[in-house]
Amino acid sequence: MTPYEQHGEGPIQRTLLALDRTSWTLGGVFLWMSNACLLVMLSLTAATIVLRPLGMAPYWMWPWTMVFFIWLSFFGFFALYARLKDVRIDFLAERMGTWGMAVTRVISNLATLLVTGVLLSQVQTIVATSRGVYDGAILPDGFELPRLALSIPLIVSTALIAIAAIIDLLKMAAGLPENVGPQHPEL
Repeated sequence: MTPYEQHGEGPIQRTLLALDRTSWTLGGVFLWMSNACLLVMLSLTAATIVLRPLGMAPYWMWPWTMVFFIWLSFFGFFALYARLKDVRIDFLAERMGTWGMAVTRVISNLATLLVTGVLLSQVQTIVATSRGVYDGAILPDGFELPRLALSIPLIVSTALIAIAAIIDLLKMAAGLPENVGPQHPEL
């Protein structure tokens, strides 16, 4: 059940569902960005493979392949979480009944907040150590990509995951069901 299949009764529930729908939609945007990074990365790799025997593979292709791989991972970080593609143990929680689903919902959101909190607490260190440029990732103006550009998707994804976990805890407190991904046919 996605947030678009849920309906709120009062202003608080409707507001939480609107926030949840925004998170879900952003998850789709991040999924598209992650897929676009994959497409560019694979295209650059294919071009390198084809052009290298011809002696025409530009130096900048390999560094940009790595940049898009990093961005793919970091954009995908939020996309997987928001679109419920992460590792879930619903089959186990469902066997424990309603209370099992509630307990695992709280525990998973608190664990998510702990992990994202640790990551976000390191933002100053990440920014401080992201000085200089990523060698070889040449921009159209001739300058190289600043190293900080590699970390921005991680910081944004981490913050969005923390916000999504808080929204889900608030939804639970307001009596709204959690989002549930599609069931696997083998279960």
